[in-house]
This record gives sequence, C-alpha cells and structure tokens, in this order.
Amino acid sequence: RIKSLLLLILILQCFSSFGQSVLADNSGKVLAGQQVLCQSKSFPTNEKGQFNLVCKNNEIWIILDEIDTLKEDLYFIKNDTIFLKIAYSTEIGTVNVITKRMHYFDISYLPPIRGVQIATGTNTIIEIERQAGAKSTGNPRELFSKVPGMNIWESDGAGIQMGVGGRGLSPDRASNFNTRQNGYDISADALGYPESYYTPPIEALSAIEIIRGSASLQYGTQFGGLLNFVIKEPYSKGVFALQSRVTAGNFGYLGLFNSISGTKNRFSYQVYHQYKSGNGYRENSDFNQHQFFSQLTYLINEKHKIRLESTNMTYTAQQAGGLTDFQFEEDPTKSYRNRNFFKVNWNILALHYDWEISKNTVFNVRAFGMLSQRQSLGFLGKINQVDPEGLRDLIRGDFKNYGTEIRLLHKYKKSESFSGGVLVGARVYSGQTRNAQGYARSGNDADFNYLNPNDLENSDFSFPSKNFSFFVENLFYIGKKLTLNIGGRFEYISSASSGFYKNYAVHPINLDTIAINTLYSETESTRKVPLVGIGSSYKISKNSSIYTNFCMNYRAINFNDIRISNPNIIVDTAMNDEKGFTAELGWRGFLNKYFYVDAAAFYILYGDKIGLAPSGVKKIRTNIGDAINQGVEFFTEFDFWKLIVSDSSKIGASLFLNCAYVDAKYVRSREPNYVGNQVEYVAPFIGRFGLKFRGEKWQTQVQFSFTDKQFADASNAIDPSGDAVIGQIPSYSVLDWSFRYSFKYGIQTELGINNVLNESFYTRRATAYPGPGILPADGRFFYLSLQYRFESKK
Repeated sequence: RIKSLLLLILILQCFSSFGQSVLADNSGKVLAGQQVLCQSKSFPTNEKGQFNLVCKNNEIWIILDEIDTLKEDLYFIKNDTIFLKIAYSTEIGTVNVITKRMHYFDISYLPPIRGVQIATGTNTIIEIERQAGAKSTGNPRELFSKVPGMNIWESDGAGIQMGVGGRGLSPDRASNFNTRQNGYDISADALGYPESYYTPPIEALSAIEIIRGSASLQYGTQFGGLLNFVIKEPYSKGVFALQSRVTAGNFGYLGLFNSISGTKNRFSYQVYHQYKSGNGYRENSDFNQHQFFSQLTYLINEKHKIRLESTNMTYTAQQAGGLTDFQFEEDPTKSYRNRNFFKVNWNILALHYDWEISKNTVFNVRAFGMLSQRQSLGFLGKINQVDPEGLRDLIRGDFKNYGTEIRLLHKYKKSESFSGGVLVGARVYSGQTRNAQGYARSGNDADFNYLNPNDLENSDFSFPSKNFSFFVENLFYIGKKLTLNIGGRFEYISSASSGFYKNYAVHPINLDTIAINTLYSETESTRKVPLVGIGSSYKISKNSSIYTNFCMNYRAINFNDIRISNPNIIVDTAMNDEKGFTAELGWRGFLNKYFYVDAAAFYILYGDKIGLAPSGVKKIRTNIGDAINQGVEFFTEFDFWKLIVSDSSKIGASLFLNCAYVDAKYVRSREPNYVGNQVEYVAPFIGRFGLKFRGEKWQTQVQFSFTDKQFADASNAIDPSGDAVIGQIPSYSVLDWSFRYSFKYGIQTELGINNVLNESFYTRRATAYPGPGILPADGRFFYLSLQYRFESKK
C-alpha cells in the first residue's frame, strides 16, 4: 500500500492567474526542484518551493518522480495520468498530477487526451530544453537518439534540411512523415510533394512530437505518422524576455539566434530570427540562411483565444555535387562541381482559434497558407563526367497551398468504470504546384534566371490538387486498466497535371539537334480512400502496460517528379499510389524506479512501393512492388545514480540504449529477381548508446551511434556503378560529445564535438540534386555556443 500522503498547498499571493504559489507536502516541507507544467511550458519550483501560475485553462500539471507518496484513496489512475481534486478559493480547478520518472531522460510521452488531440498508440515527445547536443546545427543523431529505428540522411551538417525516416521508411526530407509546425502543414505539398525544405530552428523549439499508430490518422495518411515541431510559448511572467545565442564552429560556421517575447494583459507575443552561414565540410559548400518567425496571441476571454503566426525562411547553398566511390576513398572533402547552387524561399501564415465550450468540450480551428519556392541550378550530368562548363539546368518549383482543419473534442463519463473522449474533425486543402525546367546561362555564380523564360527548353507543368477529409477518434477508458482507441478517416483526393515537355532528336555522330518535338500532356485522377485504425493499452502493473496498434496507410504518388528531365534516371509516368498498413505490439514501463524499458514488434505492409531500379544503362523510378517491413525496437534508460543517492534532483547519471532490427524485403514485384531482396535505404540494424551526467548547473553526454550497411536500389547491387548512383552503402559508427554549463545572470555556455573520431562515411547515393553520386557526411565538427537570457519581472 502506498505509504504517505502528498497534498498540494497553493498559497496565492494575489488573485490573478499569475499569482505566486508554493508546493509543499503535508508536513509543511516545501518541495524544491519539482517541475510544474502549464500550456506546454515548464516552470521549476525554486528553493522555497515557489512557482508562478500562468494557466488560463484552469489546468496545472505537476511532474513528480514518485507516485508512492500519494495516498491511494485520494486519486484514481487513467492511463498513467493522476487526477487529484483539491478545492481552491480562486477555483483554479482540477490539478493533473503527472507521474514522470522520465523527467531527466530528455523524452516523455503525450497524455491520452490533450487539448484537441488524442495521442494513444506509439508517441514520443523529445524535450529540447533538457537535451544535450548541438542545437544550432540541429544534429539529428543527437535529436533522435532516443527514438528507436530512426534512419538518418546526413548530407546536411548545418541542419538546414532534416532527413529522417522510421521503421525502414525513406528519410528523404522526412517525406514519409506528416510534417507539421504547431499542428499545421509545412511541407511543399501535403498530397503531391510531401517533402520538407524547411526545418524550424531547434533553438526555438520546446519539443518535437512523434505520433504513430491508430491516433496518427487524425493527422493524415502517411506511413510514418506525425512529426510535429512545437515552438516555445512566449514568456508569460512579464512584458519582455530576451534570449540571444551565438554559435561558432570549424568549417567557418557561424550561427546567431535572437528572440524576444512577453505577455501584457490579454496579449502575448514572440519574434525570433536565426542566421546561419558557413563554408561547409567540403569544397564548394558555402551557405547562408535566414529564418524569421512572429507570433501574436490574444486571449479574448477565459474561453476564447486567437493566435496568428508567420514564418519565413530563405537560404542559398552551393552544392558540392556527388562523388564516385574512388573519389570518396581518395578524399571525401573534394568537390568536382563548382557551378551548382540551391535556393529556397519558404513562407507560411497560420491562424489558430481555440474555444473552450465547456469543461469537457473544446473546439479548435487552424487555417494555414503557404507561398514558397525552391530552385536548383547546375550541371545534371553523371559525376564521372566532366562538367563541360556550358549552359546549366535550372529547375524551379513554386508551391501555393492553403487549408483549414476543424477539430472538436468532447470528454465524457458514463460510469466509474467507463469513460472516454471523442474527437471529430474535418480538413479542406487546396494545393497548386508548378514545376519548370529550362536552361540558365553558363558561369560560376548563383544566377537563378532562365535564358528563355517564355520558351523553356525542357518542361513546364502545373499540378493542382484538392483534398477533403473527415476523421473521428474515440478513446475509451474501460475499468481501471484497459484503454481502447478506434479511429477512422475518409479522404477525397483530386489531383491533376497539365503542361508540356520537349523531346530532342539528336544526330548519332555529331550530336547536333535534328528536331525538337513539344508534347503536351494533361491527366486527372480522383480517389476516395477510407482508412481505419484501432489501438489498445492494458495496464499490467502500476507502472507498465502492454499496447497494440493497427492502422491503414496511404501515400499519393509524387506528381512533382513525373516530368523532370534527368540524364541519370527515367521516371515511370504510370506509377500507382502506395498503400498498406502498420501493426505493432509492445510493452513499456518501469521495472523499478531506476529502470525504464519500451520494447515493440512491428509489421508494415508497403504496397506498390516506389523505388529505384536499373533499366538498361539508366535507372527507373517506378512501383517496385509490395514490401514488408518487420522488426523489433528497444529502448531502455537506467538512472543508476538513484541506486547511490535517493535524491537525484541535484545530481544524476544515466545510461541509455536504443536499438532496432528491421527486416524489410520485397514479397511481390513485376521483376521476379527483386522478390526476396532487401528494400533500399533500410539498415537492418541501428543502435545508439549514451552516457549522461548532470549537476545543478551542468550536463555532459557522450553518445555512440551505429548504422548497418544498406542498399541504394531494389536490385541490391553491392558493386557500385560508375556514376555511384547505385551500390551498397557501408555501415558506419559515429561518436558525439556535448557539455553545457549555466552561470549566473542568465548566461549559459555549450560546447561539443560531433563525429569525435573524424570518421569518413556517407548515408546516401543521390540520383540528382544535391548529387548525383555519393554525398559524404560531415567530418569532425567543433562548436561553442554562448547564450544570454534576460527576463523582466511583472
């Protein structure tokens, strides 16, 4: 039986919602170093047990390391969340006390119901504030170190673009995730081109949310689920707070991040700017980037809130091109392309409206629009060809889309043994993508202008799309141990393409152009796609549970790739959409108060998978066939300092192990030789191991990462082709180290080394930009960050 009683004694110094409060036990002893969460922002109690109430939705979450200090007859458990009712003179309301022994593990899990989302199934929150690592460059090895099975493309050491995929799914610009920022889309086109050229600054984030399984249907149809970047909340205890960070590193790296935020009466605001520049690890790899973000929130009253957000990101990067296998072995820092460039201009506007209809019913509308562009300029020829220094190819993509998503969540209670929550929602989306390819002038500068803008030499296509969807999720609490989630989604998708491309008849001897044929093409496709998902969680002990999930998946073909003229590959214009399902069975919980484990087995049917296969002297991008990805994931963290010292709030040490085994093979293909082959870009084994020490003002961590060998195409070619587009990708190991120390007066320093042992490795063989050929990952990178934070008092 639980031994002692913990009461929350809230002493209000004023009657506003921003009053000072004290957390203490029943003996009057104040509880210092505890974490109080409100509206996704964390407030630690100080040495006097004090914290500030900033909750406008009457909901406070207290993070406690132990639930053994709570008297059993004062609470009831619903899926790891403890609800403790206490009366207040100010009627603050129900206090949600979260048992969170994982507080110092840098990751946590979403509660089953939060706001207007249901988050059962497999979900992870990566807590950015407490995480070690290079935040300015956003090193994904460190960011996703505790998420099992994440394969990473590491050809962008500056963190401008993020390439991650889970459970054997392609990491290409996170295209297998439904990628969002604060709950709204940020990818180029959610239907026809779900790739993310924009990644928000890690320094600006409070968390990264990953939701997979049955609950992921409320966000879309992608095989990978949801990847949501959560921006920090504005400073709530005064009208002004400043955070300024500067990071310097080798390869000429400079990163600046500055933000201001505050709250005045019913208004809150924040603005940040990030600047990054550098020379890059390789020759011809200069880059510079600017990011701006602004947010204005107005609390209409205690039940209505409106928020407006604006995002702008621009960058220009010189692309070093790929390497052949021989060139990589000779010197991975070399470059044989000095006229290739890439430019992105990303603009997003979003509006949120929240309405608390009642204590149990909340309503949300999020509307978003994007007007963006990406341009790639250079010589597209194979990397084993010498650049003839002639005219360059210029491929320009213009993306204009907008959408609105409506959500209504209602919590209900039928009896003491049966309660739950139902979420209903709808989404309307319209996308307009234009992709044009023609010649740009010769030269070595970044001149993104067509020679003949009114008569392009290759192609000019428009890809309009419409999407209407409806989704419903119902979460049931059955008794004290069983949680069941059933969800469904219906998609109506209309997509089309119209435009022209040119065929050139070339003389076989002198290679002169004999004739030019302009071919016009127009297609349209309409689909109605029903999807269902079901998940469950059964509590087998106070601190552990078994969970299961089944979810149907669907992914529309990438229309934007259909008419690209690339001398290295052929694109099958008759490709079909990809479809399948994901199933999983897992167990997670504490073996004791020191030792956390999350282990799962998964099975993914990936039907009509699109990939790359040889076709004569070229390669073809087409539906390879049906693939099955199956495997196991395992994560554990051991807080061994708790074995030595019972109070680990001031100093601690922990070990973590994260590993995944994935068996991904083709089980059906129109090319019989591919049946039984390993799916491309799937590492059978991925493992990460880390050791972290922390004190009151400091933290240090060392991390070792291993990724198994993998193939670049469906034929499983081991020997590389002459142009290095296909061939085996060797296994690699990387060691990272980081350190952080907090001084007085808001000053903090961070330093570290990525790739401590200076390993030479690569994670992909590109068929086009930013290759073609092998794209080496960065070598040893040293960095030093200085941070200053100033907060005004109300």
